[in-house]
Amino acid sequence: MTTPSTPAAEATANPRESLTQEQSTLLNTIHLLLGSKLHVTMTDGRVARGNFVCLDRLGNMILEDVVECRQVAYTIPPELSSSDDKGNTNEEGNGELQCNKQTMYKWDTERSLSQAVIPGDRLAKVDIAKGEWETRVGSDTPKM
Repeated sequence: MTTPSTPAAEATANPRESLTQEQSTLLNTIHLLLGSKLHVTMTDGRVARGNFVCLDRLGNMILEDVVECRQVAYTIPPELSSSDDKGNTNEEGNGELQCNKQTMYKWDTERSLSQAVIPGDRLAKVDIAKGEWETRVGSDTPKM
């Protein structure tokens, strides 16, 4: 004896059958990008470069072999500062700056991670090199 199938049971049996053409194309493109080198900018200014491993249904992204870059800064109140000049910065923007009689020190820092989970609500921008996109997807624009 077989039980009658419900629409909900059929949808969970093969979720790809219920996708629209646009959703199916997008999902196939994401599959083609697995393993590619991505450059991810987060809402707090950090940047992560790594290999794309996973994207879940909430938009959380997992990268492996990650290098995370961020800029660190702190200020020293004028009463504690001994510097009277306008500040010294190098070509990367690292160094000492004077602003409102406070001394601000800033520098770029990097750390290497084997894997990183980037929450979907923290993603600001995801980039891929044009050459890698063309190699993996086969065109310069996604077909939707």
